[in-house]
Amino acid sequence: MNEMNQLERFRAAVPRPDLADLHEQERRLLTAIGTGPSGPLRRRRPMPRPVAGLAVVVLAVAAMVGLTLMQDKAGTATSYANAAIDIRLRGDEYVATIKDPFADHALYSEGFQALGLDVGLQLVPASPTRVGDIVRYGSSGTDGDDRLGGGLSPEGCAPGSPDCALTVTVSKGFSGKGVVYLGRPARPGERYEAHARAEAKGEMLEGYDPVERTVGEVLAEVRRRGLNSVHQVITPAEDGDGFSVGPGDRSAEVRDHWIVWAAEPERAGTVRLLVSEKRVAKNPVYGDSGPETRTG
Repeated sequence: MNEMNQLERFRAAVPRPDLADLHEQERRLLTAIGTGPSGPLRRRRPMPRPVAGLAVVVLAVAAMVGLTLMQDKAGTATSYANAAIDIRLRGDEYVATIKDPFADHALYSEGFQALGLDVGLQLVPASPTRVGDIVRYGSSGTDGDDRLGGGLSPEGCAPGSPDCALTVTVSKGFSGKGVVYLGRPARPGERYEAHARAEAKGEMLEGYDPVERTVGEVLAEVRRRGLNSVHQVITPAEDGDGFSVGPGDRSAEVRDHWIVWAAEPERAGTVRLLVSEKRVAKNPVYGDSGPETRTG
């Protein structure tokens, strides 16, 4: 049952006022103050009449929305909750638990602002092993005691299970301005904005190393696992450090003898292969060793 249905039930439970009775009470009141039949009567703008049970409906709506703000005896805000986020002061930091990872970003920021914190939070779709990771964050105007953090709670839990939650931590008295991008589970078919390498444990090509193999070799493994693939053609830098990507889609040019320099999760069931036509001495994506993760 959705919120509008619940609201209609509350409205139905509120007794409707008897209009005839209200009119009679109004006539008596006008008579008592000298503006009824026994005194001069002037036309007045109709006054709004109270609706019986209005307070009950208002309280019911507030309960459904779920907005709460708590303070201690000193007036310090200690907790805030709405439909998307629950923030509580625990020791020397606020711990924000994400209740709805697909909510509007403004609802997360609203929670921090209610507690006097200038912190923005955005959740971005991530491949399985990046869910709960802080993809990136930034801050300004902070001092040495200001801290931002986040992750899964409890640490190491399985995302999507009932007792596993995405959390963000902010130090009490955070004085600057901060923004946190946190990896969340992707919707079906949604492209990842943060990902690990496709061969990482828990990702689609776990246990298979695609790096510096031919496209034909890697595609055979991709198909064997029942996956799809897309190609991104790159041009290695002449000095061997880095690469560039030209305009337009050149994936139709790719042939089986081309070289795969990296494989990345694109979306559930699809990997993206970064390829070039010729082999070069140094991996243009990872260099000699390369990072374990990249942000898409």
